[in-house]
Amino acid sequence: MPKKTKNPILSVVIVNYNHKYFPRLALEALESSKTNFPFEVIFVDNASDPNDESVSFLSKAAKEKRITLIKSKKNLGFGAGNNLAFKKAKGEYILVHNPDTTVEEDSLQKILSYIKKHPEIGILAPKLVYSNGDVQESCRRFMTFADLIIKRTPLKKFSPWKARLKKYLMKDFNHEKTQEVDLVTGAMMLARRDFLWGELKGFDERYFMFMEDFDLCQRTWKAGKRVVYFPEVTILHYHKRLSDGGLFSQFCKHTFWMHLKSSFQYFWRWK
Repeated sequence: MPKKTKNPILSVVIVNYNHKYFPRLALEALESSKTNFPFEVIFVDNASDPNDESVSFLSKAAKEKRITLIKSKKNLGFGAGNNLAFKKAKGEYILVHNPDTTVEEDSLQKILSYIKKHPEIGILAPKLVYSNGDVQESCRRFMTFADLIIKRTPLKKFSPWKARLKKYLMKDFNHEKTQEVDLVTGAMMLARRDFLWGELKGFDERYFMFMEDFDLCQRTWKAGKRVVYFPEVTILHYHKRLSDGGLFSQFCKHTFWMHLKSSFQYFWRWK
């Protein structure tokens, strides 16, 4: 269980929206962590369906003082949901933690120790692996609108677009080496609170879902800080892409259109 204190060093922030049993797995893994520092766990429930099992679990965990629970009256989206928790976070550091990820016993200790030694880092992101053990390609090079079109259409199957997509997705990247990267996905990222919330003011809430993590990385680089991939910590990610699928099935998905809208917002901002 997180070490109880009024002055936690780390605040772990998790946004839930109908994530069923995943919040339980995430919290149990965090409670098994071995650290030499105190930390708190803050959940934001984004107006989940009352019948979703995550709702009753989080309510019970809050009553037992295992977590701090913030209940939103409506689904604010990923960025705004996290920002709600950032306002309440007491830790010197904040770990953005997806509800469908789980840490290992030494994950928190390792990742916090590393960022403490490197104040030039703005965002530190661990290696993500799927449940079958495959490494998730969680890093990206700075993207163009053409990269997005290629990734979402059959063009990705043909040369030279296939090669271009591989470069953008960093399939040539050594996922076992700690190094700077342009962008990281937001499934798990660590930052100093005074930088993430104090300077950057958290996620840009104009993005309801998708692209807010890449936008945050862009602003990190612009602020003169580094985005670093840190494979010495491995995180299990029960990942399911909400915006993937065949072209026809994508057009029929609400999440596809949300992703497209966020992409336009992102490219308009960063051109």
